[in-house]
Amino acid sequence: MIDHSTKSIEIPKYIIVKNKATEELVPFLEMMRFKNVCVATQENLLDLMPDIQKAINRNHYSIFYVEERPNLSHLMNRLDSVHDLHPDALVGIGGGSVLDTVKFFAHILNIPLILVPTLASNDGICSPVVSLKLENGRSDSFRARMPFALFADTGVIYNAPKKYLYAGLGDAISNVTAILDWELAANMTGEQIDYFAKTLSVMSYKSLLNFKNANFADEDFVETLVNSLITSGISMEYAGNSRPASGSEHMLSHAADVIFDMAFLHGHQTGFYTCVILKAYGTELYEKVLEFLSDLGFFACVPEVLFKRDTFAEVVKLARSIRKRYTILNTLNDDQLLRIFDDTVSEIKYAISHANPEVPAGKSLRTL
Repeated sequence: MIDHSTKSIEIPKYIIVKNKATEELVPFLEMMRFKNVCVATQENLLDLMPDIQKAINRNHYSIFYVEERPNLSHLMNRLDSVHDLHPDALVGIGGGSVLDTVKFFAHILNIPLILVPTLASNDGICSPVVSLKLENGRSDSFRARMPFALFADTGVIYNAPKKYLYAGLGDAISNVTAILDWELAANMTGEQIDYFAKTLSVMSYKSLLNFKNANFADEDFVETLVNSLITSGISMEYAGNSRPASGSEHMLSHAADVIFDMAFLHGHQTGFYTCVILKAYGTELYEKVLEFLSDLGFFACVPEVLFKRDTFAEVVKLARSIRKRYTILNTLNDDQLLRIFDDTVSEIKYAISHANPEVPAGKSLRTL
């Protein structure tokens, strides 16, 4: 059993998930009496939040802009300039690149972190981990700071391009196979499972799979997705690692990142590879997840190249070396996985052709 007697975890003290949640950000900062706040965001993003922009100017908060998908070397170069500002709190307003940057900086500088996600594209909106690109083109996971407070404005997130919501959906659903891999590792290698972390992870994906009439036109479903991603992030903090939310499907996705130089959204990849791994496990959840994703039109977002057999063969060969983590990839050879992949692609096509008729035909899978 895992000894929790001396375990220390860090979870947000304030989590606000609702429409117009951003209106509570500045009053919160003033209530906490933060004097020297440093705000990280991206160019033109604050134009969508004029009230926050005015408050930043009024309170003389520092602002620095984050580039898209910064690598580790770039962040280390930027760290000194942020440190020289002597902030007593860091605020990140934006998508994954912004949030990963401030989570990394806040961990190193050991200062409070407030996150304002404008996208729900992955569970990094509330997790102790960031994935950063290295000089060799590969990505690696690094310890990061959990937010002290989180303000997720469902109105802003709902109005973002839907491809990001689909990415968040794919990342949340991937917890299904992450848990199966964790259980497999426990049976085969004796790896310990943190059962509370596992429970949180299972709750996060079941809240989506059990949502009645799931539809991205429903703001309640979008709110459920945001809460699912937050719960997934907290599960990793409790476990002390990414096991509850990252298994073979993430190893395949990270391998694809290397092969395609991170050209695609992470959640689109993990959602697709989750289906392949569920097929490999032969679990009844496979059909449920496949139908769920098909009805929502998820596969329209998956890059066509990922459906190619030759591409998958490349990805599989690299995936096993991505991380020293026991998963179903340890139990199957390449030929077995390729046969499973072929069957999965065929069944995805069939599921799309019989998907919810409310999903426009033009939004189904592109020509393969």
